[in-house]
Amino acid sequence: MIVTEGKKGESVKEIRKREAEKKEAELREKLHAIANERFGEEQMKKWSVEHKGLWFLPIIKDNGDIEKLGILKPINRSILSYASTKVQEEGLYEFLETAMRQCWVAGDNEILEDDDYFIPSAMKFNAILEGKKAALVKR
Repeated sequence: MIVTEGKKGESVKEIRKREAEKKEAELREKLHAIANERFGEEQMKKWSVEHKGLWFLPIIKDNGDIEKLGILKPINRSILSYASTKVQEEGLYEFLETAMRQCWVAGDNEILEDDDYFIPSAMKFNAILEGKKAALVKR
């Protein structure tokens, strides 16, 4: 159901975008709290500085609770290069697993080991690959 308590004249697209951003901010807050509790706020800050940022990779139950959590560092050229050798030999999921393992900092290893957690995680892992946008435009 779309709640229209926002600004007058907002389009449905704008309302949905605002609601999605709010939901993402709430999830991020929840993940920060869980990570700080499990690994310590100082350790999280240290990892974030060391790796120039972190990604949360949660497994979320239907009721919204966080079942498992992985902490990943951003992908870099050497990780991507190494993982790319796997895609030609063994396929996309081997590429994703290799990249995820190389980016893994801490968390529930079941995400990497158990297919029930790995498959949905691998599908979301593509977000870490997207990063910044680039364009190639002919003059």
